[in-house]
Amino acid sequence: MSSESDFVAPEPAYPEALEALRTRRSGHNFDPTADIDDETLRTLVEDATFAPSSYNLQPWEFVAVQDDERLDQLVELAYGQEHIAEAGTAVLVAGHTTPKTADRVFEEWVEAGRMDEETAEQTKEQTLGMYADERAGRDYAVRNASLAAQNFLLSAHARGLTATPMIGFDAEGVADFLELPDEVVPVVLIAVGPSGGPEPERLPRRDVDEVLHREQF
Repeated sequence: MSSESDFVAPEPAYPEALEALRTRRSGHNFDPTADIDDETLRTLVEDATFAPSSYNLQPWEFVAVQDDERLDQLVELAYGQEHIAEAGTAVLVAGHTTPKTADRVFEEWVEAGRMDEETAEQTKEQTLGMYADERAGRDYAVRNASLAAQNFLLSAHARGLTATPMIGFDAEGVADFLELPDEVVPVVLIAVGPSGGPEPERLPRRDVDEVLHREQF
């Protein structure tokens, strides 16, 4: 039901951002003769870290693999997805299942004048309690790392690179291979590199009328 007070969104202030969002593709055609440089990699990760996270805890980590032999090993752990090696760079986005950053983050809230010390301490204790539930901690890690991964993908696309996210990999094998701590879980593996040419036409997306539900499912 509409009313006279309904807010109508104005013309987008950042049309290029919407263009990047709507044209991003999960590409598989990489130039195997060219790799991204370290500055580009660092910029992609920096952009990823601007993703939202509850209380600004930022429970994500990024593990980059660029060595050819190790990339070949990752291909095996990703069930033979050769474009990982062809891209020249693979980045695992991982998430904390424990509140590793809580002490520092809530101190920053106080220093910024956004919380008083008592409120910050209470909020931190609530957060620690949430993480005490193993499933809740894992869910928190996956959700936040996924938001960071999407930022990474959009940044790569905006910079003319090809990138594709993968969840089809041996999670335990990758965790061992990259020596992840026990409290860090692998979430998304991203192959990223210079484009090798055009990609196939995008497959159809589900219509808004099919996926949008109002008030209840």
